[in-house]
Amino acid sequence: MNPREATLDAYLKLIARLGADDGVVAARREMLGRLLARLAGAKRTSGDYHAHVGGFVADCGQSERVLAITCAREFYYFWLDDMKKMVEMTARAGFSIHNPDFPWHGDFNALLGAMRESGFSRFPPSLGLYLGKSFEDGAGEADILQREHLLKALLFLLDPHPPTSSHYRMAVDALLQHLADAAARQQLLALVREYFGYWQSFPFSHHRKSGAR
Repeated sequence: MNPREATLDAYLKLIARLGADDGVVAARREMLGRLLARLAGAKRTSGDYHAHVGGFVADCGQSERVLAITCAREFYYFWLDDMKKMVEMTARAGFSIHNPDFPWHGDFNALLGAMRESGFSRFPPSLGLYLGKSFEDGAGEADILQREHLLKALLFLLDPHPPTSSHYRMAVDALLQHLADAAARQQLLALVREYFGYWQSFPFSHHRKSGAR
């Protein structure tokens, strides 16, 4: 086994030990095998890794991209052989053990349309609390409305899945695929970082009682 294959094997053994089933491990082995093929000849540096990841994700089908982004993110410190960061990620539940499906609707307006057509309205208390705090902090009406649309879309994508931090990250990745504008993507990333604490602290009551986070 060459060093790069050994690195992949180490990552897969870790997620298996954390609870990933055989199907998840096999899917990630295949996905990361494709990434490693792109990285053939690349130096094991941050710059070389990031230089290849964008093309790797772009070459994946829309249905594969959330998994591709997740794999690339989680494998990054294995590529760098940064044991300290691997330990830190493990301690803060930074490695995911599921490959959830997030549908792609084409663009953000189509996503909102699908949400409206479905009659979806299951929003946790965190949404109202966050938007209320934004109002108190002086955010304008248009800004609050934009935040509401983005967060409702995120919660719509997240709704079928367990309320864990790894699923939250993946739902964010799925939502990013619906935003073509770079500025809108950066706005979303800032928003979801700000909202995350509310989402964790003020979930649905049944999630709070079950202890699922």
